Amino acid sequence: MDWIKSILEKHTKEDGTVDVEAANKEIDAEFPKNAVPKTDFNSKVEELRTANETLTTLQNSNKDNEGLQSKIAEYETEVQRLKSEQAEITKSYALKDALTKEGALPDYIDLLLPTFKDLELGEDGSLQGLAEALEGIKTSKPALFQAADPEPNKAPNITLGGTPKAGAQTPPDAFAAAVQKFI
Repeated sequence: MDWIKSILEKHTKEDGTVDVEAANKEIDAEFPKNAVPKTDFNSKVEELRTANETLTTLQNSNKDNEGLQSKIAEYETEVQRLKSEQAEITKSYALKDALTKEGALPDYIDLLLPTFKDLELGEDGSLQGLAEALEGIKTSKPALFQAADPEPNKAPNITLGGTPKAGAQTPPDAFAAAVQKFI
């Protein structure tokens, strides 16, 4: 409050009276530089009260920190287990797909899966070393795979009315003859 005293001393006349108007104008001009308005002060007090309450709440909730840490550890373990299961499922489906494409008989695909348990799933989703392992199984157990067809099945050539004999005439169209009667 020294700034107010200095303003009042500056506006004090020789007879000891104070020029109140000039002092008030200067105080009003200097007030924002030297003092905090009441609304700002009250809002800061409220913010401080809220911060202290939050701090107290956090301190009280931190008492159960060991319990929370154990829960977090349980959840992390569960996430790792689920990731591992998901990787095994992905590997299983990739193996089944590869075996199907290679012509493994459907009844034996599930029986062949344990043979490939050592293969690792790459980042791109492919199984590392699958081609070599498949070649080994195909040579050692060819009965589990379908033999490749030398030529694909061709569709039969079927014509309406059966297959015509050589030199045979085609019978007249009955529908066309009926239409001719009414024309």
